[in-house]
Amino acid sequence: MSDEEVIDLFDRAVAEVPPALLPAPHAAIRRRVRRRRATGWGAATAAVLVVVAGFAVARADRASDSPQPAASKETAATAGVPWAGARIDRAGTRITVYAVPMLGKCVERDPAHDDLVLTDDKITMSLDGAYTGCADDTQVTARAFELPQAAGTRLLADGRSPWGQPFIFSDTDLPDLAGGGWSEQPPSWLGSGDPTLALRFTRPGGPDLRVLAVRSQPEPGSQDETPDHALMVNGKRIDVYDRAGRPTASWWSADAGAVHFTMDVSGAALAAPEFDAMLRGLTWA
Repeated sequence: MSDEEVIDLFDRAVAEVPPALLPAPHAAIRRRVRRRRATGWGAATAAVLVVVAGFAVARADRASDSPQPAASKETAATAGVPWAGARIDRAGTRITVYAVPMLGKCVERDPAHDDLVLTDDKITMSLDGAYTGCADDTQVTARAFELPQAAGTRLLADGRSPWGQPFIFSDTDLPDLAGGGWSEQPPSWLGSGDPTLALRFTRPGGPDLRVLAVRSQPEPGSQDETPDHALMVNGKRIDVYDRAGRPTASWWSADAGAVHFTMDVSGAALAAPEFDAMLRGLTWA
């Protein structure tokens, strides 16, 4: 068989390829790739969502199972007022403290929450309460603390205002008016917002007396007023001033003159000789 015959037999045995199949089907390949890629991303996204959802559920389950901390309770701020002065009785076992006066304010007290702390060298007293509006701001708010032992030389401190400068005095700085038949009346502040304590005493037949106590605060460069005369009673110097015809006694506390006192007669004034005689007749500790 010749070569031409062999070639003819091969041509007859092999079917012809359609012309459309001869070039590479690039467009069809790209379409299939896009479909597979989209399907793959969808499956991956679904898987991720399932994992995240499962994680969230697991966390929620754990959170519900684990004990939750109790909600913190807000502690109410402790209300308190500072005190302007303290008065020690003659025995030294009773201390009366006076709340600081404020212009246009009074003190609403809560005595049940007052505090007294005693140590070997200090006595700390705290007043509980709050300032409120009132019509008469000269009224005094006070609290008396009873001590198991005399205060002695212990420091008196204000638990609400440890850096304050209160005036502190003892009844031994005053004449023994109770022994002379006088009864003490409720105190007051001298004026609105004025930290001068006004003590008042009365007795049948009179005269009624007013004693003012205030922490000594001399102005720099100021000079003391010159008294009209001075008395020495039981070793204590008492200056006497004539103020518009009203004799007024003046003296200082034993504690290095930290508190200044004045005393005058309420109502009708005494003449100077009668006033001096009354001062000499009082018992000064």
